[in-house]
Amino acid sequence: MSFDNEHSRPQDLETSSVVPTPRRLLTVVVDGWVVEDRSIVPPKVGNTVSVALQFHRYTPDPADPRTCTVRAWAQPLEADAPPIVDSDGRWWWTMMLRGDGWSAVCQSERPLIEHVEVTGMFFAHTERGSGTARGLVRRVQLMTGETTFDPHTRSWAAVADEDIRYTDIDASPRWFERPDPPDPPPAGHGVVHQLGVLIELDLDAAEPASLRPRVRPGVISSHGGMLWVLDRQLPVLLQIDDPAGTAAVTEHLLPLSIAATAGSPPRGQVVADASGCWIVAEQTVLRCTLDMAGALEVHRIDLGHRMAAAAACGSVLLTAGAGVFLLHPDIEPLRVELPTARWVAATAEGFIAVVPTVPEGGAAAFPRTYRMVRIDVDGTVTDGPQMPLSFPVRVGSTGDRMAIYDRRSVAVSIGADLTSTPVPALPARPLMLGGAGDYLWMTTHRPDGTGKTGWWPFNSPHELPAREHGRWLLVLLDPATHRVVAAAAIDDPEPAVTIDEQKRVWVATARGVYLLDPAGTLVELDIAAPLRTE
Repeated sequence: MSFDNEHSRPQDLETSSVVPTPRRLLTVVVDGWVVEDRSIVPPKVGNTVSVALQFHRYTPDPADPRTCTVRAWAQPLEADAPPIVDSDGRWWWTMMLRGDGWSAVCQSERPLIEHVEVTGMFFAHTERGSGTARGLVRRVQLMTGETTFDPHTRSWAAVADEDIRYTDIDASPRWFERPDPPDPPPAGHGVVHQLGVLIELDLDAAEPASLRPRVRPGVISSHGGMLWVLDRQLPVLLQIDDPAGTAAVTEHLLPLSIAATAGSPPRGQVVADASGCWIVAEQTVLRCTLDMAGALEVHRIDLGHRMAAAAACGSVLLTAGAGVFLLHPDIEPLRVELPTARWVAATAEGFIAVVPTVPEGGAAAFPRTYRMVRIDVDGTVTDGPQMPLSFPVRVGSTGDRMAIYDRRSVAVSIGADLTSTPVPALPARPLMLGGAGDYLWMTTHRPDGTGKTGWWPFNSPHELPAREHGRWLLVLLDPATHRVVAAAAIDDPEPAVTIDEQKRVWVATARGVYLLDPAGTLVELDIAAPLRTE
């Protein structure tokens, strides 16, 4: 049957009736702190940016350039999650809104579901728990407002929405001008405050995003000439044989969930031993053993939400939701007679644990008091002295000792006999601290030559690596004297570090796996080219 006749189409309809599609534009508020803490690259006209989004509902206001009305598909952010109750007793439901080319987390006093129309503002936010949008920056406006200082609260008054001024600029500043509290405060004296920027994103003109690498390293562990690397989000484990030589790489899949966001530090922990490794994940523990043919056998051990883990003498000490356990290959977990342990470290013959004297969730004096405990590989517990510690607390395991540093400049080294020895305070504030073999390692900000630390860990600005090699520094230290063993620029403030039997230091960041050489250079290990799949 043919449909090609005079009745098959309207006679007067023009055939070139294509309706042009309007460009998808999104207006986003970027508060100054979001740029300053590097949650977003400072937006610049003509550049493509990826933005983590939240949507706040507001009453429509045609005079406010920040507000918009959008249609979206609404669904709960977490299934069966109850509403959040704020300090005033109000209920707030958390939802994910998905629109045309964007998604955003929204908290609403009225629950929403399915197709909805909402009015409010888009805010750039941190990555965790937010939606996303990617677009070409068409416009950047600096948001400023005049504020006054309240001497009673010793704080600056919020800038009213109608008093915010918008000025077109080419690029967002990296740092925003904020008034310092005056002393004495001038009564009623207004001071201009830079609040952030308002950007307009063209979702249709964005450059294509870079593809995710096959593996994005998260945590790493070494034993017997083999590296084990766990992906930051995917349940993928890499086995790297002879990493300093042929670097044969095998990929193994694990029975774990896919992490929704690339958390930092990455999820889980890998603990290598002679026959394989332990994977200490968020809600479970996996025992991974290589058989005679080289295949990976995986066994699950469910002990509740994990907190901390350390390895010694082929065993793992694990603090989990159900208690403290010693894990040995091929035998059932051995419960240790401790309710919990806040931090754990390995020694040559067992473990050292730091145990709270009162439950951390309850009321307690500040600083909190902790007890030092030795745990032998057979589960025997020996009590040691108590010590007050103030958060944040940094702990590193170095050979037979545990190094502890807290906010009040407590700096001690705890031995296997539970005696404590004072050690020098860290020369700079660590972003992250840990132990690798007989060394301490830490990440810190790049020095600028000011303050007591000067150019530490270098002697002069001429030794400081170029910023394009990394925005932070990884420093390897002698734990007793804090002598710098090696220092290198790094692109991740929270890496994973391990050391092998030949004293080679391996580092995993979000970008790859590296060997730290004594000259202070991170040499990348190519894990993509030799990758073979089972």
